[in-house]
Amino acid sequence: MLLGILVPLMTAALGCHHPAPKPSVEIEADSLTGIVSITGTSFEQQLVLRSGTTATLLSAAAPDSAGLSRLGGVEVLVVGRKDGNRFRVEHLTALSVAGSPVVDGVVRVYGDRVVVETARGPLPLGNPPGGLRALNGARVWVGGPLNTGPNTYGVIVPAQ
Repeated sequence: MLLGILVPLMTAALGCHHPAPKPSVEIEADSLTGIVSITGTSFEQQLVLRSGTTATLLSAAAPDSAGLSRLGGVEVLVVGRKDGNRFRVEHLTALSVAGSPVVDGVVRVYGDRVVVETARGPLPLGNPPGGLRALNGARVWVGGPLNTGPNTYGVIVPAQ
């Protein structure tokens, strides 16, 4: 009799078992590295990323597009999505200028100290150029020895 009660209960319990939900898979972004090139006329510019013999058309939202247009000749890492023969840029980082490494970050002025806040943390500049002090809040690339200078720099996004 006990077996007559247990078998239907076990069958019902097994029938109610639902498979574990599959974890959601995050779609990873694409990335490319190359040198930004600006082609076309002042009325119709195209942003192109050149890497070796490959040229990829870049597209971005207006603010990012303006930043990209200031990076002509700069080696960058772009992260985003490949869309046909274009690459939709979601984020970019300046890597080097004329073959020399640069840091990409936001200028912060604290009294007489100038710091570049990067994605990896703040980097103090030991002997910053005078013009860099006037760019508090701007996103820039900075080259040269950060602790002693001399430093070169370029504006990616002006201060707001």
